[in-house]
Amino acid sequence: MRTTAATLALALLCACAGSYTSGETGLGDGNGIPFGTKGPDAGDAGDAGPDGGDGGPDAGDAGCTSLSLSNAGVIDGCAGPGSTGTASVSVTDGGTGTCNVTITMTTPTAFCTGTASGPTDAFAGACQGFPRCVSTSLPGTINCGTCAIVICDGGCP
Repeated sequence: MRTTAATLALALLCACAGSYTSGETGLGDGNGIPFGTKGPDAGDAGDAGPDGGDGGPDAGDAGCTSLSLSNAGVIDGCAGPGSTGTASVSVTDGGTGTCNVTITMTTPTAFCTGTASGPTDAFAGACQGFPRCVSTSLPGTINCGTCAIVICDGGCP
């Protein structure tokens, strides 16, 4: 029984061997078709018809929320430990789909400028000497790489 099964397996392998290729032939698969191209039986499914369009005009982004704070508390971790003071924060519509942010502080960092977006005024910009600063909201914590500036509305802890 074992010999018969082995003989049958060998016979099937030999019968199918004619359909195997010898591997890569350099420019294609041996059938004259370069690798990565469609073969004659691949066909094209064609176009599924017209697209549905884009749904009309864009509603725009969330913009920003105008903000004007004066005498907000600030803890300026970028100026060093214990550097506290006050800050004025202004978020205004820039008129071109962006909102401009200007922050002036009584601490050694002195100022931040950039843009705001969304209803919480997420900030992206620079603070004196720190070119890449971000915050998820203003007022809030502005992260500038290895340091942070906290702007508090209503007094800092």
